[in-house]
Amino acid sequence: MDILDRQCEKFLGGPTVPYAERIHATINRNGTMFINRKAHALMGAPQAVYLYFNREKDMIIVEPTLATTSPAAFTLRETPPITGRYIRANPFCKHFGIRPDTTLRFLAPTTDAIGRLYLKLSETVAVPAPATASRGKMVECSSSI
Repeated sequence: MDILDRQCEKFLGGPTVPYAERIHATINRNGTMFINRKAHALMGAPQAVYLYFNREKDMIIVEPTLATTSPAAFTLRETPPITGRYIRANPFCKHFGIRPDTTLRFLAPTTDAIGRLYLKLSETVAVPAPATASRGKMVECSSSI
């Protein structure tokens, strides 16, 4: 037996995939969903989507549609600067009781051959809130020289 076999654990996670090359999707506590450029492109760059919920699999399915004027279609809106698109899905989330306490990132979003995006709510992690700097606040420094 080799020393690596007895005393070490092999890391099986692999390297980090660059953001531009991976599918990234989140949902926040207000029911706003975000998808990055890669996800939007894999979906065929739609202007609108239909949303489905599979209760048994605890999964959201985002299906591209050309029916931008359909009352059931959700418009994809650009984020400034354009890093992806967001969907104001609050009515959908309220209807199905999807109420995250914080922003959640989907760990393994996938797409199929016709551009549907699959998001498993059981496979998410909380996104930490961004650090905020003290804006416009005077900070006193004292020195004991």
